[in-house]
Amino acid sequence: MTLESALRFISQPIRANALPASLDHMHQLLSILGNPQQAFPSVVVAGSVGKGTTCHQLAALMSSNLKVGLYTSPHLHSFRERFSINDERISPLAFTNAVSIIQQAVTQTSISYSTFEMSTALALWWFTQQGVDIAVLEIGIGGRIDAVNTVTNALAVITPIELEHAAMLGGTLRSIAGHKAGIIQPNGYAVSAPQVDEVASVLRDEAAAKQADLHFESVDHLALAACQNLIERRLIPPIALLATAPPITLAGRMEQHVISGKTWLIDGAHTLASARRLHSEINRLTTETSIHLIVGMLRDKAAYDFLAVFDDSRFHIVLVQLDTHRALNASDLFQSFKPNHAQLTLHPDLPTALQEAHTAPETWIVVTGSLRTVARSRELLGLLDAAALDEAQLTRDIFEGAEYLNKLR
Repeated sequence: MTLESALRFISQPIRANALPASLDHMHQLLSILGNPQQAFPSVVVAGSVGKGTTCHQLAALMSSNLKVGLYTSPHLHSFRERFSINDERISPLAFTNAVSIIQQAVTQTSISYSTFEMSTALALWWFTQQGVDIAVLEIGIGGRIDAVNTVTNALAVITPIELEHAAMLGGTLRSIAGHKAGIIQPNGYAVSAPQVDEVASVLRDEAAAKQADLHFESVDHLALAACQNLIERRLIPPIALLATAPPITLAGRMEQHVISGKTWLIDGAHTLASARRLHSEINRLTTETSIHLIVGMLRDKAAYDFLAVFDDSRFHIVLVQLDTHRALNASDLFQSFKPNHAQLTLHPDLPTALQEAHTAPETWIVVTGSLRTVARSRELLGLLDAAALDEAQLTRDIFEGAEYLNKLR
C-alpha cells in the first residue's frame, strides 16, 4: 500500500448531521483489532481550546522516563502528524502498514467508518504494537460519542469549553459542555481548567452522577495537575515536576518568523477566547500601531465575535476566502461585518493576500482564523522543506479533492 492509497482509504468524511448515536460501531472495530485500547492506560483530553498544547505538555512531561503515545488532531500538513511516540512521528511505512491492518478489520464489517474513527483505531493499534507505557489521546469533536471515548481513560482532562461545533453538538453552551463532560468515567478521575458557571455546573453534575473525582486547576497548571494525579495514583512513576509546565512550541500556534524584514505571527485562533489570547499576545510582543491581520475562517465559527476583538485602529483586517469546502463565505462576512475602528478589506484568496502583505506598509503581519489558514500560509511562505511540501500537497489534494467532496453529497 502506498501513502496515497492509504490516505485515499482513510479519507471518509462525516457530515454535521451524521454523528454516531452510540459508540457501538467503534467498539466493534476495536474488538476485531483485539481491543488494543486495553493494553495501556490513557489520558483523554477534551475541550474547545488548548487541547493540542495540553496534550503535548502532558506527553513531554511523561516522556522523560516513559514511552508515551500521543494522538492529536487535526493535522496541519501531514496526516501522520496525528500519531507520535516520544515526539517521533509515525513513519510513512509504519503508517501505510497500519492502514492496511485497519482496512482488513473494516472489511470484516458492513459499516462505513469515518476518517476519525479509523485514525483513532489506527493510533490505538499502533501504540499497542509499539508497547507504549501510556497514551495521551485528544478528543476530536465533543466527547461523549467521540471515537476516542471508547477508551476507558485513567484520567479525563478538560480544557476551556466554548461555543463551537454548535451544529454537531446541540447549539448551546450547555449541550456542548454535556458532550465534553461525557469523557468523565464512572468512579473515575477528572481535572478541568476553570470554566464559566454554566459549564462548570454541567461538569460537576456529570462527576456527581458518576461518582467521579473532579478538580479544577488553572490553565497554566492543567498538565502538571494531571501528571500529579497519575503519580499519586501510581499509574506512572514519580516525575520531578517543575513549577510550570514546559513551554511547547507548535507549528501554527503563536508561531513567529521574520520574513523579508517583516515579522509574521501565525496562529490558528478560531474562537472568541483564542482571539482574545492572540490579541493579548500581539500587545505583549509589539507596540506597533499598525498591524496587518489576515483572517480566513471556517463557516462553523462565530466570525463576528472573533473579528470584534480586533476592531481597533491598530488593525487592518484582511478577510480572505479559503479554498476548502468548509470555508466561510468571506464576501458575505465583508458585507455584513461593520467595524467601528479597524480598516477592513477583502481578498479573493489566501495566496493573493499573502503576496500583497509582503508589500503592505505594515511591518507586522498576523495570519489567523483557522488551522486551515495557517497550514496553507506556512506552505506558501516557504516554511516546509520539499518532501514535507509534497506530502502536504498530496494530503490536501485527497482531503479536498473531487472524490472526497463526492462522499459528502
